[in-house]
Amino acid sequence: MTFSRSKSALLISGAVLLLSATGCSTIADTASSAASSAATQLADGAKKELIKQACAPIQDGTINAADLKVVASMVDAVREGGLPPEIVSALDDMAASGDQVPADVQARLVTACDNALV
Repeated sequence: MTFSRSKSALLISGAVLLLSATGCSTIADTASSAASSAATQLADGAKKELIKQACAPIQDGTINAADLKVVASMVDAVREGGLPPEIVSALDDMAASGDQVPADVQARLVTACDNALV
């Protein structure tokens, strides 16, 4: 009978150990998932903020010399920020257009900004 108790105790100990290991794994997975989710939300928030800053100069529908300076200074940051290609392309074209931004480029940027901020 002593052998039976030892065997039962061993089985119970093994079950407890298995449950503990599984619980730790679940906790680690949950923590990892939460950290990943937080990082994604932070990155998305940063992208939205960069879009807002890049689109702010054209929100009133007009583009003046000061707006062009702001846009030209942001082109590299926008390109490296992983923003939608429509915004990057329109900002590139706007920055390259000099003092006179064609109406179609302005319209493309307004549309791209509106779509990105939805």
